[in-house]
Amino acid sequence: MKVATLLASLLGIVLVSAPARLASAKEVQPPSLATPVIEDEETREILAQPTLRRQMPPIRFVGDRRTYEFLVSSPPLATQLARRLHPPLERYTITQVGEGSYTIEDGGALRGEARLIKATGDRRVYWFKGEFRSLANLLRFTGRMVLVLEYREVQEGGQTYNESAPDFYLRIDHLFYGFMAKLLTPLINYLIDRRVSMIAEATSKLFDQVMGDPEGLYREMLTWKEVRPEDLEAYRRAVVHKSATGGRQ
Repeated sequence: MKVATLLASLLGIVLVSAPARLASAKEVQPPSLATPVIEDEETREILAQPTLRRQMPPIRFVGDRRTYEFLVSSPPLATQLARRLHPPLERYTITQVGEGSYTIEDGGALRGEARLIKATGDRRVYWFKGEFRSLANLLRFTGRMVLVLEYREVQEGGQTYNESAPDFYLRIDHLFYGFMAKLLTPLINYLIDRRVSMIAEATSKLFDQVMGDPEGLYREMLTWKEVRPEDLEAYRRAVVHKSATGGRQ
């Protein structure tokens, strides 16, 4: 069952890729030659031969592309905001340890690392590796995952939205746990969908604050000890300044 925790927990650090409006997930066929061109050999291996693959249909939330890209490019800050605005996420921590590299923890049940493998104009590819524990540490194993995230800005009814399409590739190298993951696929998919719904609620609150009252949120952030001064300044420039100038550079 910790396979489900792997995906569910990593969904929590996908960093605001979940929407305010969410459709049900669906299964897809194994990856084809249409998967993105990746130079990293380990990432290519996971894409080519995942233990499980879970592709979500396009999901939509209110917000412009620039704000979305700022938040998804700032994982520690995005996670701190989500934790403050949605207490069920308060166990998650993410720390930047290098350019595009992060460590992740979820209350001792999950410890791992993440790397941004590739970023283009409309796609981001992340690699994850972690150790997962359950049953008082009697059950423990490691797994790897790749997230391919495609997104675009949409104008509809005078409102600006972002649509994103997360695609998860999970690789479990342990033969027994890999077999169990495939056997329990329907249950795992259910747990993934339930966790995505929770993340959607947190993301909705986050974007309501960022888009609705960016200056008010900035004033709150000034009182939060966990937010680094450089992240505060980055938020001010990317979000507060953009709002004050009507989106003009």
